[in-house]
Amino acid sequence: MASTPPVAAKPGRPRDPGADERILQAVVDELADTGIAGFRINSVAARAKVAKRTLYSRWPERDDLILAGLSTLSGQLHPPRTGSLEEDLRILYDTIAETLDSPRWLIAARCSFEFPNFPELYAMFQRDCIDQPLGVIEDVLHDAWRRGELRPGIDRAVAAETFAASIAGFSTHIARLRGVSAQGVRDQFLDLFLCGLLRGADAQRD
Repeated sequence: MASTPPVAAKPGRPRDPGADERILQAVVDELADTGIAGFRINSVAARAKVAKRTLYSRWPERDDLILAGLSTLSGQLHPPRTGSLEEDLRILYDTIAETLDSPRWLIAARCSFEFPNFPELYAMFQRDCIDQPLGVIEDVLHDAWRRGELRPGIDRAVAAETFAASIAGFSTHIARLRGVSAQGVRDQFLDLFLCGLLRGADAQRD
């Protein structure tokens, strides 16, 4: 007796290819308007024109959704691996400066004032949006150390923090009021920074 062929499953509702982008933009817009404390899932769903279950299928927790939105503001760094510390740092500098000069970054800066009230969210933000870029800078410095470019005794963690913090300092509103910009001081800063890192840098720049 011939077996009955299985009944073909009915195709489910096709996944909306633009939903993720709309949702993340809606998260950013919600954070811009309300901050973290006033953030509402219902409002994000309405802004993105999706059902709440669509949100929860992608980001099960509220903090996951907020972090996803914040991550689009901070960007992700990747080691350039040009074979030269100077060129690697120049690329990283421009990438970080471009992110910090974006008006969208002001949304993340505003949310940062609320982080003391949301320690778990801050821990995730630090992992993905602070530690990740610093880790990339340290990787670049480690590659330079392996090539023999760094002078002995350089603390790569301190150097990475100094690099990132300096760019952030040049990108503040107060810096702009003083006529200072990250892009405007890039070459001078890199020259000073590399003098502190490179083996024989003083002699090379005399």
